Amino acid sequence: MKRLISNLAGFTLVELMVVVAIIGVLSAVAIPNFKSYQAKAKTSEAKLALASIYAAETTLMSDYDAYASCLAFAGYSPTTVQNYYATGFAASANTGPVLSNGGAGCTGAGDTFQWGASKRVNNVTRAATDVTAGNIPGLSAPTSTTFTAGAIGAIDTGFTAVGASDAWIINQAKTLTPARKGY
Repeated sequence: MKRLISNLAGFTLVELMVVVAIIGVLSAVAIPNFKSYQAKAKTSEAKLALASIYAAETTLMSDYDAYASCLAFAGYSPTTVQNYYATGFAASANTGPVLSNGGAGCTGAGDTFQWGASKRVNNVTRAATDVTAGNIPGLSAPTSTTFTAGAIGAIDTGFTAVGASDAWIINQAKTLTPARKGY
C-alpha cells in the first residue's frame, strides 16, 4: 500500500504559482492591446456614417447644383447607422442655393449634430460636450461648392476629458481624415 501512494505524481505549489504568474504577465500585456483594437474597430462606424453623408451631399449637388446642410432632405438618417458617433456640420447654413434651385424641402432641419437611435448614454454626454464646444478640428459650415461634415464619439473610457472624443471629417473631395484620435 505504501508503494502505491509514493508513486502518485502531481503539481507542486511552486509550479502552480509560476503558471499563475505567467498568466498574469500575459494578461497585463494583452488587455491594453485588446482595448486599443476594440476602440479602433469602433471607428468604422464614423467612416460609414461619413460615407453616407458624402453620398447624400453628392446627391444634393447633382440635383440642385449646391451643397447644403439639410441632411434629412438629402436622404441621410443617422438613426440607422450610429451607435457611438454623432454626425453633422459645424453650423446650420447654406440652404438658400438648394431652395432657390427647387429643393423646397431643404429647410436646414437635421443638419446639426445628431445621435442614432441606439446611442450609448455615457458616450453621448462626453462627446456632446465636445460638439457644443466646437472641438472638431477642421470642421466648417457648408458652402455652395464645398462641405466638411464631421463625426464625433467617445469610444474609449480612458479618454474622459473635454476635447478627447474621437473625431473624423470628410469633405466634398471624399477625403476622410481623422481630426482627433480619441483612443
